[in-house]
Amino acid sequence: MLQIISIPLGWIMSRIYEIVGNYGITLILFTIVTKLLMMPLTIKQKKSMIRMNAFQPLIQNIQKKYKDDPAKQNEELARLQNEHGFSMTSGCLPLVIQMPILFGLIDVIYKPLRYIMGVSNDVITTLTPVVEKMVGTMSRYSPQTDIIKAVQSNPSAFSGLLEADVISKIQAFDFSFFGLDLTVTPTLAFNALLIIPVLVVGSMVVQQVITMKLSGQQTSGGQQVSMLLMSTVMMAYFSFVIPAGVSLYWIFSSLFAIAQEFVLSIFINPEKEKAKIEEEIMEARRLKKEEEKKRKEKQKTVKGDKYVEETIENKDEAEKVRQRLERARAQDREKYGE
Repeated sequence: MLQIISIPLGWIMSRIYEIVGNYGITLILFTIVTKLLMMPLTIKQKKSMIRMNAFQPLIQNIQKKYKDDPAKQNEELARLQNEHGFSMTSGCLPLVIQMPILFGLIDVIYKPLRYIMGVSNDVITTLTPVVEKMVGTMSRYSPQTDIIKAVQSNPSAFSGLLEADVISKIQAFDFSFFGLDLTVTPTLAFNALLIIPVLVVGSMVVQQVITMKLSGQQTSGGQQVSMLLMSTVMMAYFSFVIPAGVSLYWIFSSLFAIAQEFVLSIFINPEKEKAKIEEEIMEARRLKKEEEKKRKEKQKTVKGDKYVEETIENKDEAEKVRQRLERARAQDREKYGE
């Protein structure tokens, strides 16, 4: 299933590398292209998030009112969704669709030997134990980077395993980016690569804060702060166990997401959208009250007619009473409106 997504994404990345000839620049352009391709899902997710935020006060009131009665709480929440035509899980659908795409992206980013240089999985499997003997423990998250480095450092050791043109292609593969070697995994040692983990964490935190703010969410809640801290710690850890090239993708992915949020906020203003949804809620409530009032009036009319039929046996007298009732109702409508 993952290959269905990874193969076309890998083709895109390979074509970009053929044009620019640099892994770092390829990652940047690949990030932009894939983000643009996923823009419709991003827009749908943003609108769903804004809509959900508009209904939060009503949801919280129901949860608070029926906190000791889960069955009634679920019943009222279901009624709320039916009345206003929204789903509490609608915001999850774009995320569910994006998940396999994201996994496909990660697969492509982590495997440049497979997707950029077109080396088959069988050949990579054959190369892995050879490289392990040469370098010891390989990267858990991006072992293909270690294979590329090993071929570049000692191409003759792979002459029997790879064709000459493939070895030449690997040797020419450019992992440099502004003087940084993107095959190296950052460490806590004070050097230029230390900037990579700092930028990973910083860009991700800024992205999450801006995304929540521009979607009309509260960033001061305990749950949001906990999630932010958890994701920060997780990304800080990963930035020290994966090659700098992979981290570079996460940095530019966050930066592009920040720019994307600002652009989308011009066309999808969360405050205006929220106000529009709140007006829809008020209008739906007004219509519901009017419908309820008409229903009661109808019941009252039916009961009045039934009373006349049951208590007045003389048809002429019954008709006179019915006419008086109708005149009284007409006067009420004229005086108080429909």
